[in-house]
Amino acid sequence: MEISVIVPVYNKEKYISRILGDISNQSFEDFECIIVDDGSTDSSGEICDEFAAKDKRFCVQHVPNGGVSRARNIGLTRATGQYVTFIDADDHIEPDYLMQLYTDIESSRADMVVAGLEKFWEDGRPPFTTEVPYDGVRSIKQLMPEFAQVQKRTGIYGYGCGKLIRRDLIANVRFSEWLRLAEDFEFYLRLYPKVKTIYFETSCKYYYLQEADNSSAIIDSGKIDYIAQLKINLSYRKFLRDTGFYDGDNQKTVDALVANYAFFSIFHCVREEIPERVKAVHDLLMESKILAKAGGFFKSGILFCVRHDLGNQAKVMMRTYDVLRGLKRRLRYAVFYSFYADI
Repeated sequence: MEISVIVPVYNKEKYISRILGDISNQSFEDFECIIVDDGSTDSSGEICDEFAAKDKRFCVQHVPNGGVSRARNIGLTRATGQYVTFIDADDHIEPDYLMQLYTDIESSRADMVVAGLEKFWEDGRPPFTTEVPYDGVRSIKQLMPEFAQVQKRTGIYGYGCGKLIRRDLIANVRFSEWLRLAEDFEFYLRLYPKVKTIYFETSCKYYYLQEADNSSAIIDSGKIDYIAQLKINLSYRKFLRDTGFYDGDNQKTVDALVANYAFFSIFHCVREEIPERVKAVHDLLMESKILAKAGGFFKSGILFCVRHDLGNQAKVMMRTYDVLRGLKRRLRYAVFYSFYADI
């Protein structure tokens, strides 16, 4: 078996037949498609079973809902192919998508292929094709001096889809199941140190449905977990340090991300919990030996409190901010209504 295709599915009855049809009709035929039905409550599971009954290359595993990371990990455990690729249940691929990736990785002997993808919306907005910054094979050492800038501009290193990876490289790497956002990027941050070469495919044969939820359920997704995002960006910083490229624009880019998520972790916190949150963020930054700093009086003040573990002072600052914001809003309404009252 050459390629293992892993498809996590959660309540995608509207789309699942399309993508499974796309996979079934690939010009490259030596693949297995591992579908992980993540506790769907619609007819997605039944549709997947129908495809598996008609095509022996498809297999379905029905599991209790656990999120997209757990679903992908289950797929990785079952994979037997020489290479692995991830495809979301609501996306669309060209008939020669797998053939292109396979040809690229076999001819170049690279460790993985990174290809372009087109984001599309169902509300009529024009599609957007992601930038592929290089063409052909590059060593990871060649990519590292501009890694953070390229990721900031294109996001291409962190997309879960549009990649073909040697399965032996993923042997001990799994998605972090506690993450509900940016889990793809965190996974690849742990994979890239094992990668020596990447082939960049500039053609676009993968179409990514932008506004749909992830292909598996997101649990407790009411709010962004900013502490989790801070941890990811601290891992990002560690990745750059470990590879010897935590300097220049790489350092500026990742330090700005760390500062932003440290600030947002306090800004979006329940006010009564701010002292405890400041302590948690402070400990994370101290453990990583980084002093998060930013411009602007208010933001820099909050980060000063974080650096020095001044939870009560940060709480006072946030409550003062809330009062001033409320006064500003009332003043805006007063001016608005007085203007129309004079007309």
